[in-house]
Amino acid sequence: MMRYRKLGRTGLVVSEIGLGGGGIGHVWGETTDEEIAETITFAMAEGINFYDVAPSYGDGAAERNLGRALLEAPQGRGHDMLVATKVSLSEDDLADIPAAVERGIHESLERLRRERVDLFQLHNTITPTRGHYRRSVSVADAMLAVDTLHRLKQDGLTRYVGVTGMGDAGSVRTVLRDGSLDTVQCYYNLLNDSNARPLPEGSSLHNHGQLLPLAEELGIGVIGIRNLAAGALSNSIDRAVPPDSLVAIDHRRARTLRFLERDGVPLSRWSARYALQQAAVSTVVPGVKNRAELEDQIAAVDLDDISHADLAKLEALRADDFGERQPDDRVL
Repeated sequence: MMRYRKLGRTGLVVSEIGLGGGGIGHVWGETTDEEIAETITFAMAEGINFYDVAPSYGDGAAERNLGRALLEAPQGRGHDMLVATKVSLSEDDLADIPAAVERGIHESLERLRRERVDLFQLHNTITPTRGHYRRSVSVADAMLAVDTLHRLKQDGLTRYVGVTGMGDAGSVRTVLRDGSLDTVQCYYNLLNDSNARPLPEGSSLHNHGQLLPLAEELGIGVIGIRNLAAGALSNSIDRAVPPDSLVAIDHRRARTLRFLERDGVPLSRWSARYALQQAAVSTVVPGVKNRAELEDQIAAVDLDDISHADLAKLEALRADDFGERQPDDRVL
């Protein structure tokens, strides 16, 4: 049975498992629009009330698929679902950030077939200067975007505002402290939990900056993302990826975690349970693409927490980067 948590100071109560938009936007492996519609309908029936999409998921496909499914839901149930989407600034958008953010919400609302969203978020990674990572924006850029998010909130186009908390840890922390934000999306999984605590000395993994305790301090609601590490914590990767990509590296690392797979519980399910063991995490939004994948993640709600003995094994593996160092600092 689905359980619910408060989303920071927003007053919203969200399902522990939400529905991320990557899968329903045809980003994570092959699926069909029919499977997607079935998945969204099943999500509503199972008590999932939080849906997190973005224009970049399938060039608007995730928003269109979600909007259509919610509009066609029986007895108008789709209107009661909480919908979050985002805006990602391109290099050209940086010439006029407020205009790009405002244009983004109107385009998203049209695809979603809604008059407003419950949460509108900046989707770029945040770094001290522009372009450190692919499509990263500077702290100053991010703050200008956040100011516009707040104006859109005042205009009634979104109820709450947030950011994707990825990029340079110090830069993201600055935006969280100064942005009066309602939510933050936090990368968190079995292979990288640096949003909860510092990495071991000498680790090659990306430091996500311990955003969970900061968000708790500031009353910011936390949305757990990448709990499946873009599919690396599943039995197999559902699409072709370069062997030197972070997904491929993480999939090789995940072999060290197979000791968790007891009593028929797959690693993918433990990945959701691990995130939900953090009290600061309000909801986890796996980017599933079909009903079977969603059923697997929902089942994590009823799992017991990972045992102290298994956490000790994880700690030993963590100290060695789970058997494979990264060649560089990779945020995605």
